[in-house]
Amino acid sequence: MAEGAFLSSLVDRLSTTALSGITSLWGVKEQVDSLIHELQAVECFLKDADLREIRRQATSNNNWFWLHSLRDAAYDAEDLIESVELHEGRYHTLNPLLQPLNSYRFAKQINEIKSRFQSIIDGWAKNASMLRELRDMSSSSSLTSAADSLWRRSSCHLGDDVVVGREEEAGMIIDRLLRCTAHREVVGIVGMGGVGKTTLASLVYNKVSAIQTGGTSLRPDSPKGTSSRSSVEMYFDACAWVPVGQNADALGLLKITSAQIGVELNSTQVAAAKNAMFRFLQHKRYLIVLDDIWTTETWLELSEAFPKSTNGSKILLTTRSKEIAVSADPSSLPYELDPLSEELSFQLFITKVFGLNHVDTTSCPPQLKDVGHQLSKKCGGLPLALVVLGGLLSGKEKQFEVWRNILKSMKWSNYEAGNQCLEILALSYSCLPYHMKLCFMYLGAFKEETEISVSKLIKLWIGDDFIPQQDGKTREETANDYLHELIQRCLVQPLLPAHKQGFKRVRIHGLLCELARSEARESRFFYCENGDAVSRAEGKYYRRVALHTKLIAFHELSNSEKLRSLLIFPGVIESCVITVGHQALRPFSRAFCHAFFLFPLWGFQHNILEQLTSMQYIRVLELEGHERLACDLKSVQSNLNHLRYMSLRNTNLGEFPFPESNFPLLQTLDIRGTFIRKLPGILENLDTLRHIYLNWRVSLDIRRLTNLQTLHGVIILPNSQAERNLMALTNLRKLRFRTWRGVEYRPESPNGFDIDRYNAQSSMGNENHALAESLRQLGNLHSIFIMMPFASFQPITSDIVQAVTSHEQLHKLKLQGRVHRNLLLEDPHFSCIKSITLSGSWIVLSPMESLGSLTTLYELKLKDDALRCSEVSCLQNSFPELRYLKISGLKKLRVFHVGNGSFPNLTRFSIHDCTEFLSTVEVMEHATRLQVLKIKEMPSVLPDVTDFCHSRNINLIS
Repeated sequence: MAEGAFLSSLVDRLSTTALSGITSLWGVKEQVDSLIHELQAVECFLKDADLREIRRQATSNNNWFWLHSLRDAAYDAEDLIESVELHEGRYHTLNPLLQPLNSYRFAKQINEIKSRFQSIIDGWAKNASMLRELRDMSSSSSLTSAADSLWRRSSCHLGDDVVVGREEEAGMIIDRLLRCTAHREVVGIVGMGGVGKTTLASLVYNKVSAIQTGGTSLRPDSPKGTSSRSSVEMYFDACAWVPVGQNADALGLLKITSAQIGVELNSTQVAAAKNAMFRFLQHKRYLIVLDDIWTTETWLELSEAFPKSTNGSKILLTTRSKEIAVSADPSSLPYELDPLSEELSFQLFITKVFGLNHVDTTSCPPQLKDVGHQLSKKCGGLPLALVVLGGLLSGKEKQFEVWRNILKSMKWSNYEAGNQCLEILALSYSCLPYHMKLCFMYLGAFKEETEISVSKLIKLWIGDDFIPQQDGKTREETANDYLHELIQRCLVQPLLPAHKQGFKRVRIHGLLCELARSEARESRFFYCENGDAVSRAEGKYYRRVALHTKLIAFHELSNSEKLRSLLIFPGVIESCVITVGHQALRPFSRAFCHAFFLFPLWGFQHNILEQLTSMQYIRVLELEGHERLACDLKSVQSNLNHLRYMSLRNTNLGEFPFPESNFPLLQTLDIRGTFIRKLPGILENLDTLRHIYLNWRVSLDIRRLTNLQTLHGVIILPNSQAERNLMALTNLRKLRFRTWRGVEYRPESPNGFDIDRYNAQSSMGNENHALAESLRQLGNLHSIFIMMPFASFQPITSDIVQAVTSHEQLHKLKLQGRVHRNLLLEDPHFSCIKSITLSGSWIVLSPMESLGSLTTLYELKLKDDALRCSEVSCLQNSFPELRYLKISGLKKLRVFHVGNGSFPNLTRFSIHDCTEFLSTVEVMEHATRLQVLKIKEMPSVLPDVTDFCHSRNINLIS
């Protein structure tokens, strides 16, 4: 439950060194410690009671208010602690005679909160008998009738129903199960809840368990014969379908297995039952399906009963965790099920609406097809949701108006069947560790099915203080581990292009997004505006608000001075209205009224606009793309002492909106797409800053920013102090800088341009030793982008590249500007480089032979006269791991020779605007795994490659 997750996070934060200053300042260490102990006791209570069934029962009996009371008390505790942190510096400078009074007030407030906690717990204790009854009910249902409920949810007969779009996966899994291996193989089926894992496993099990040996083919579609199972020789000697589930009882599951394979288990001890099962199966070829495994411990417990035979025995398991499937058999890759396509979704939807036992979309009347497609699209390709929605509509009139009204008001929580669908998905959320539940709920702030930047998501998690500091790790590394855990549990989908080794964006399924919002809204953790108004009563305790509606809406943010996060995404129309209550956004109210322009200023009460205060608790402020709002912020002054994340990207601001504010905890600042020329001097002394995205205009003294991990958009002039200060940033991971303030000048063609004179001018005293030495000190660099415009007469020399290549962790290199004529002609010594981009380099001699020797290179881009040679050649077996090759704007390139065995793994090839290119694209002939070919603005004399692409099943984009 979200309440427990929030309390756990709060306890972690209160137990850190952040309170050390408070306790010394106020002299109330005992009171703070006692509050932490009280919160820990409440946290343990919630963990003990964290059963979804108990919460549901409590809600239905109108006893849910105590959870909200606990949450509200915890919010007040958070406010109290952060208000003290906010004012500790001010109180420290006050008259020491006031210290006892402040100490008394603080202690009194802590005692009041502790009393509230105790009163809430005591009130619930009066209903302890009900709690015990619910626990007994839950316990008995998971033990005495476990088999019953599990068989209802997990049945080997599910595959007998209409199955759409899983035929190919079923065939591949059947082939693996029937393949004789020298070891017992575990075949895993992995996917999010409701994606059809059990249905697919049931389909496979029914076909494979009926296959006979002897003269009959082992194909799944072969005739089953008419004899009974005992009278024929089956391929598998023993087959069993075992529904595992969340509350796995090993002994009960072993008995379910024994009843199917014909072994008697009279023991009441798990160890004895496993031994008996092991001895019975030791010399048999068996097939066991373990459906719906939730933990590695459950797998290890059950797997001991199944011998690791060498006779072709197989175990088929389904799980929502990829980690479990991989650990069960590291040598056997699991099948990861994706949601159905839109067309297949519509097919399954229609079969359920019209009660068909086969796929027949012609049964849908023509007037219902369009709205039917829109309804099925609402399910996001999830078979469970399609079955639920189809079942709902099967009992409705088959009329356009009926279906359209359902589409307009479609919310899963509005229907009992829809709630059951969400409940099944919520099982994955419920079993998350507490510290990850908040991270999952935060995903509900983003729009359904949109691509979410991993970099931004991690910074938002850290900015909202969800990520603890762990020994030996940065917070970014810990947050990345959390994200990978959510991916392993199939709650988040990574978007991994074929030509990339890693992913930069993720996506959350629409129903999981609705689940995250539902959980966040129920616990008042987060409100994501999606076209509905936020009422005063509902918005009172929200600490986080996300706005991204495309409708004109009315927003009332009551009590929003307690906001921790305000995210206004670029999709918001700036004509929306945000009004505020008497304690809400008061210094921002004039800005918001200006920004959203639906009513003029005289339409608001004068006293609201004139009252001055601040969002003193705000941690995250995301205003990307909102020009009007950002402009009005220029007149607002506020002490943003808790602010960790501020994005003013693409707001076109001319001045920084908070020039006199303090940012003692600021971690991320993004001013890309603005015209800001000066930042507050306080920022140059912040040791908390980790990520700065500048706009190529700001001069910043970086020497004291030693914790920076990202420095983007900074100008570092040759022989300047900034060039020498760069070496102090030893924690830097990403660096993007340029060496010229003026407008870049680069000749489009050599006609009328004296390249020899230019080379002579730019070769005098331009070895850049100081810059190279600074770059050599940045041993943690992962990515670097160096821009040296033509107008600077500064070439990118070999000493700079050698300084960069000395870093073992560097995986991305981007160079923009003329390079030294011999650069990259020798074998480069990159240890783990994955991506290289060259732009405007004017390399006269082809470097392809040396670049082709890089065994870790995944991506190569040559753009805008990166090469000034007419012919390039690759040696044999060049670019062994390259996935993506882009050639763009190489005006002199005419011929591209490719040696045999080159580009064996290339999946995407783009060639644009090479006006002199006359030869055939030899890359295509050697790249046997090519999937996408993109050709644009190329000479018309080139031969048509349409037929070639069609014969090789290559997607041609031209």
